[in-house]
Amino acid sequence: MTTDRADAISFPSTPWFRALADAASADEPRYRRLGVVEITLGVNVGEQGYRITFEDFGCTRVEDWDGSAPVDCSVSADPSDWRELIEHIQKRGSADPEHTLNSLVLAGDRFALTGDEQLGIDRFYRFNASLQAFFEEAHSVPMGQA
Repeated sequence: MTTDRADAISFPSTPWFRALADAASADEPRYRRLGVVEITLGVNVGEQGYRITFEDFGCTRVEDWDGSAPVDCSVSADPSDWRELIEHIQKRGSADPEHTLNSLVLAGDRFALTGDEQLGIDRFYRFNASLQAFFEEAHSVPMGQA
């Protein structure tokens, strides 16, 4: 749902991803149930890059990323594909099986998972439930135009 609401945050942007992190922090019991997560994830929305660090039971850092700082792996897609995923989550409150990060990456036609080492890529799958929960926080973060 692209919106013109005054509280909408431009997507893609570091403040938008930080808002996801804030929403996740507000629901700490959910993430504790999912377990410890240790991954630094690169997120590429077209040409824009973000580096998101997860430690213990939540997201500890969100920053712009130019590809030079290390990440365990990265998920890349066109802005329109990311927007479709987020709008889907906002409409339903969560992703259906065809719109999870895992299913989109496995399909490999619009979302790509890459990494320098297999162990880093494996972290994506190991911590997938926590990463999915993080992106599903989009249901409460209004998305504006960048």
